This record gives sequence, structure tokens and C-alpha cells, in this order.
Amino acid sequence: MRKSVVIPVLTATLISLNACAEQTDPPPIGLIQAEVGGQQLSLSNEQGRCTLNRTGNAPLTLEMQWPCRFSEDLQKKVRVETYRKALIVMVERSDRLPAPSKNCVTDLQPVRLFNGKLEASPVSRVAACGPAHWDQKAFVWQFDW
Repeated sequence: MRKSVVIPVLTATLISLNACAEQTDPPPIGLIQAEVGGQQLSLSNEQGRCTLNRTGNAPLTLEMQWPCRFSEDLQKKVRVETYRKALIVMVERSDRLPAPSKNCVTDLQPVRLFNGKLEASPVSRVAACGPAHWDQKAFVWQFDW
């Protein structure tokens, strides 16, 4: 009787382990399309880099790896900040630190639409897990105004 229970349990365990080993990383989760000032923006993977695309313009390669996403507002929509007549979105990417840590390192890179041109600020790295509701200063402080 013991043998009849052990063998099915071992078989089920091996099947479960094999299924876990075959899993691949999930697709990027988050907001990767936005409308800003009537312009359609999207984020894509270009050779492992996060790239911002705008219809009719050359892609803008950002200073972070793929996957990335747009920062969201409290309603889970793309957060757009207005500052001195510029529209600004935040692109972010978070990676968990190795176990046993439960912390993350997050890259933040604001992109502004100002006078019809897209401009990315330098990337900032913070010790926090995204997505988060970043302060407006994180959107504007690195641009020359």
C-alpha cells in the first residue's frame, strides 16, 4: 500500500518540477502605449533596449533595458505631468534585488513633449519598487528649463 501511494506522489512532483522549469518570463506588464498632447507614443524592445516610438518620427532609444513601462496615475492610466507648457511622461523599469532582499532597483527616465519635440532626461536610479506614484519633482528636475 505504501508503494502505491509513493510512486504517484513522486510522479506528480517530477511533472510539477518539469512544468516549472519550462516556464519562460512573462511578457512585460504595464502601460506601453500612451497619447500625449495628441501624439501616439509607444514603448518597444529594440535589441534589448527600451525605445520610445512616435508616429512619423525616428525612435528614441532610452537609457534603460527592456522591459520598461510608462508610469501610471492613481486611475492606472499613463501619468502625464504638465510643467511650463511641457507634457512629461515617466518611463520606468524595476528589477528585484537577489534573495533574500525584497527590495528593487528602479530606473526612471522622464520624457517631455515641448514645442513639438520629444526630449529624454538622463536616467535616475532609485532604491524602490515600481510602479509607484513618483513625486512631480522626479518628472521635471533633470531638464533645463
